Amino acid sequence: MRRVLVTCVLVLFIVCLVTPPILAALTKTTAFDTIDDWQAVAAATAVVGNAEDVGASYSTLLFIEVALTDTDAQAGCTVLVQVSYAADDWITLTTFTGRAATSATTTIVGAVADSNTIIDLTDAATAHFDHPAAKWFIVDGTVANSETVITKSAATNALTLADDVVRAHATGLSVWSMVDEWVVVIPMGAAGVRTIINNTDADSGVHFRTYCSKVTGL
Repeated sequence: MRRVLVTCVLVLFIVCLVTPPILAALTKTTAFDTIDDWQAVAAATAVVGNAEDVGASYSTLLFIEVALTDTDAQAGCTVLVQVSYAADDWITLTTFTGRAATSATTTIVGAVADSNTIIDLTDAATAHFDHPAAKWFIVDGTVANSETVITKSAATNALTLADDVVRAHATGLSVWSMVDEWVVVIPMGAAGVRTIINNTDADSGVHFRTYCSKVTGL
């Protein structure tokens, strides 16, 4: 009887060695934060964005949008992404430059309600606002409430958007045709991140915003 029991124990031991453990499915907790609301950056001006605490984040994606919002040619706006490992200890992680171009503009016809998916423009053919997948910028009367949208389809000057607008917009607002966008992976060891927009152009302004997605739990 003892020999049978020992044999069973050995068999179970061997099975445990060769059978991989069954792991529970991982779930993650994500958090979305607006770091810098839409704001204007005048020509020949640098704006230092807000610092975002990412010390508790396992993984961080930084999103940056820069809209060209001047009828004068933009020479290319420089973007610096900086990380910090302690308070006020900022080091540049990466630097890149937006497109050198001239943005076109037209205006909204008729008020746009929150969650609407159709916007009428005065001239949608200007600078190809009416092209599918075109991304463009609405400058709201309250600048922080501005937003970018993407054209899905067009019927002359009535544009159907890929997504509904997140805010209401008044008639007559200006829209601009060029938006640069970047996604930057922030190292897990960073304690903080911020963005500096250095508009070195002598006469052409831009608008920008930044936001991030953080994995805060596994």
